[in-house]
Amino acid sequence: MNGQRLRAIRKALSISQTVFAESLKVNASAISQMETDRIKPSLETLLLLAKSYKVNLHWLITGKGQMFEDVISATLNKTNSRLEQLKNLLTEELQSITKAKLDYTQTDVIDIPVNGEIAAGLPVESFHDEIDVITVRKSMMHGSGNDFVCLRVNGKSMEPEIRHNDLILIRQSTEWDKLAGKICAVRIDGAVTLKQLVLDPANQVIVLVSLNNEYQPIVIHPEDHQDINLIGYLFFLFRKMTL
Repeated sequence: MNGQRLRAIRKALSISQTVFAESLKVNASAISQMETDRIKPSLETLLLLAKSYKVNLHWLITGKGQMFEDVISATLNKTNSRLEQLKNLLTEELQSITKAKLDYTQTDVIDIPVNGEIAAGLPVESFHDEIDVITVRKSMMHGSGNDFVCLRVNGKSMEPEIRHNDLILIRQSTEWDKLAGKICAVRIDGAVTLKQLVLDPANQVIVLVSLNNEYQPIVIHPEDHQDINLIGYLFFLFRKMTL
């Protein structure tokens, strides 16, 4: 018998010479000598080896055929097959989760055009062709995209809270009383401005207040204007971070 085959069996089983020797009822030094062909194993040792570890006795003696009996090979093949099936199942599940997440993300967002600028200062004409687009999650909006309008801030009257070039999402509403005290978009004779809305029913005036103390409030007497309309209130602000 070739000692290399004995060593190959032990390595395939991932056991030490000591453990191997104990199972074959010989000394560890004897295993070392067998593996280096200094001594030959007895027939009893070979039979015990074949029986204990399901080694193919024909291969053990001649080196031909498979190292282990067919039952071991079949078990290994069956195990490998199950592992491959499990791997495929996990891959399919991961792909399914990824697709579901992607589908949810795609269906949960909406593109809203930035339809011009809104003055943070004196009212100016604002609505015109689309100048940009923002992507917003529907779950954040709590409503239809048609309920909102997006504008770019032009001016510094609402600083520091709202800055020049910020994008603001306005939720449309015409309920003056309910929006008193909020930051609102107001149209005055075709021009639009962003201010804090203050109502003065006693004097029948509308006061538009800047957050920047350097700007004076705008006092509006409705009878002096042909067009005074409330567009809505500030719902969300988008700001590009600069490094």
